[in-house]
Amino acid sequence: MRLIPLLLILTFFSFNPAAISQTLSDDYSSPNKLRVFIDGCEGRDGGCDMDFIRTEITAVDFYRDNEEADVFLLINDNRSGGGGRQYQLIFIGQQNIHAGRADTLYVNNNQTDTDFEVRKKLTRFIKLGLASFVAKTQAGEVIDINMKTDLSLLGDTTQESVDPWNYWVFNVGSDANIELEEFSRQIDLGGDININRITDKLKVSVSGSINERLRTTIQNEPRVDANGDPVLDANGNQIIDKIENNFDVSEFGFGHQLIKSISPRWSYGYDLAGLQNTRLNYTFQVSCRPAIEYNFFPESEQNTRFLRVNYGIEVRNNNYVEETIYGAAEETRLLHSLRASLGLNQRWGTLEFGYRLRNYLDDFNFWTTGLNVRADVRVTGNFSFFVRAEGNYVKDQIYLASGGFTEQDILSGRVTLPSAYTIDTRFGFNFRFGSNLNNFVNQRFFGRANFVGND
Repeated sequence: MRLIPLLLILTFFSFNPAAISQTLSDDYSSPNKLRVFIDGCEGRDGGCDMDFIRTEITAVDFYRDNEEADVFLLINDNRSGGGGRQYQLIFIGQQNIHAGRADTLYVNNNQTDTDFEVRKKLTRFIKLGLASFVAKTQAGEVIDINMKTDLSLLGDTTQESVDPWNYWVFNVGSDANIELEEFSRQIDLGGDININRITDKLKVSVSGSINERLRTTIQNEPRVDANGDPVLDANGNQIIDKIENNFDVSEFGFGHQLIKSISPRWSYGYDLAGLQNTRLNYTFQVSCRPAIEYNFFPESEQNTRFLRVNYGIEVRNNNYVEETIYGAAEETRLLHSLRASLGLNQRWGTLEFGYRLRNYLDDFNFWTTGLNVRADVRVTGNFSFFVRAEGNYVKDQIYLASGGFTEQDILSGRVTLPSAYTIDTRFGFNFRFGSNLNNFVNQRFFGRANFVGND
């Protein structure tokens, strides 16, 4: 009698293999290709080249809308100590069988690496990060992964690297700008140098910049005599004189910074700076600011988020072009300042907040406080907006010149006027519609799109 139930079960399985196969197939069905959205790459210089990435990785579909993608790839970057760049690749599964999966890879590049070398290495790591996701698609069945490598290229990982430059990095640059209009012309000449040495325990930097702005404006002024009456030409028309005004605004600055780590979160150091700015009435200003800083997040997370609080005491010596409204031609002042900054780089975009409070210790009536914010927010894959704003409440314009200002002084930006506050904002949005697929690369015939300037 016990054989009868067993025979019935075997008979059922023998006549219904398709039913079992169909049940398993319904539980899991591999999609044709992985849908990927990449954020943090478009618009960047160097190795993060979306055209190259799309060309090299054809086993996936790249989407323009993050909400349609199976995998969200967020690319963050940060400069490393040797002047190179470290990319952080965050792979976030968000659809179907990939939901809830996440992984993070880091790509380190040297300062001497070319853009070609950087983008090739970055793309290789993107392939590595996507491999486990692609393996669960039908496209994964026709992909070959070469796991061979030449271990001699890695060298002895236990041997400490010797840097002939001892981690010092040098950067030199210059720029020029010429603007010509019917009644004005302006020439801007500038140059800068930056030298730094960054290790995990010590940061040293020296920088300098110079900028000279030569501006000429031409005004049409009716000619009048000593009594204020118009002076006429032979035809009875009032004579118009062309008055040329020349302005020279010079700026020069240097800076030196030394920061030493006390612990993974605490550090201390100082800033030393010099400044010449005739627009701000400074013949020369020199300042020194020792400070201490606390990082709420460890250094390993700064690509994604940071929160820093910095407090310092500063000594300033000011030499003025003209005597100030407070009767000073030269003075030394002591002040202290508190600074805080919060930054987030997430799937929805980037957000940074900054706060500053500063006042002079010898007179608390002279103080300034300000906030700034920068946000780039993606509402959907098709719509995004950005805003950048800074506001300061100013009560310490001790540098204002006491002399009278002409209309040309103000229009040319040669002088700074009294103000209780300063606000600087910029905002905008972007909306895209049409196909979500973003697989194709076509670099032909840019034509006039590359032209910079008025058309």
